[in-house]
Amino acid sequence: MSDKKTAFVTGSTGFLGLHIVKQLTEEGWDVIALRRSTSRTSDLDKMPATQVEGDVLNIPSLEAAVPDNVDAIFHVAADTSMWEKKNEWQNKVNIEGTRNVVNIALKKNAGRLIHTSSIGAFGKPGGEEVSETTPSKAMESGINYYKSKFFAEQEIHNGIKKGLDAVILNPCQIVGSLDYNYTPLIFENLKKGAMKGIPQGSSVIGHVRDYAKAHVVAYDKGRTGENYLLGGVHATYQEVFDTVGGLLNIKTPTRPLPKSLLNLVAFILGKVSLITNAEPLLTPEKVTLLNDTMAVSSKKAEEELGFSTCSLNEMFNDCYQWMLQEHMI
Repeated sequence: MSDKKTAFVTGSTGFLGLHIVKQLTEEGWDVIALRRSTSRTSDLDKMPATQVEGDVLNIPSLEAAVPDNVDAIFHVAADTSMWEKKNEWQNKVNIEGTRNVVNIALKKNAGRLIHTSSIGAFGKPGGEEVSETTPSKAMESGINYYKSKFFAEQEIHNGIKKGLDAVILNPCQIVGSLDYNYTPLIFENLKKGAMKGIPQGSSVIGHVRDYAKAHVVAYDKGRTGENYLLGGVHATYQEVFDTVGGLLNIKTPTRPLPKSLLNLVAFILGKVSLITNAEPLLTPEKVTLLNDTMAVSSKKAEEELGFSTCSLNEMFNDCYQWMLQEHMI
């Protein structure tokens, strides 16, 4: 009889989900990777995981895909959009989807559920350093994604009250290879000269590899019902753009972009989206994020999960080298 552990992973074709699948398979786990019929699977296809088609909103598909007594469920699937038009759908995916995964975990007697939340579940900190004991301000944030991730955590706690063994991880901004969205946009727009100024906020940024590793370690070392904040490098957007500009060997802009100007652009793009029905590149929620100041303590994750991350340059260089390899830039 095999000693190998089995993990079921939702969101397996997403940025973080792919790296969690990679980490698990490298550590010898058998992985069952849930994917939707419309998902891009080119990266997942390269990994020794068993792919099953389904959706966190389709309960029969979860019942068919999750084996009895599975060792671990890694619930990574989420809608991360920052567009008011998608709020209703986002709530379904992030809240109802989490509830469905919790119920399946209980029904299938899963050994442990590792839930990927977000630092956003704590809301807008306003410069205050966030730790696991910081009261959530998600409801005051004006950002639906934050609210949905807060409510998703409540679904996890409801499951724990029913006997579920679960751990919650709260990653910050993620950078690294296999990112088809956020980081490539920075590279592309800087290279084209489309960036005429710098937003005045800051972010906490971690390497996707280190976040994925922390998820797998949490299976063994995380404490039931506990949150673990996964932070990283605290960087202004000027520092981020300078790092990317250095890799591209181009000069980066230094002119501050006032929030009022970004809000005006978001308003105009919002009107255009009424015609195109496509999510705007800039929304009021994104403007809020770009002007926020973030500070996060990872002390608990460092002490209990052995979490650490690398320099800003290493994170962005890993993404850059991957983009070059994939002919994306």
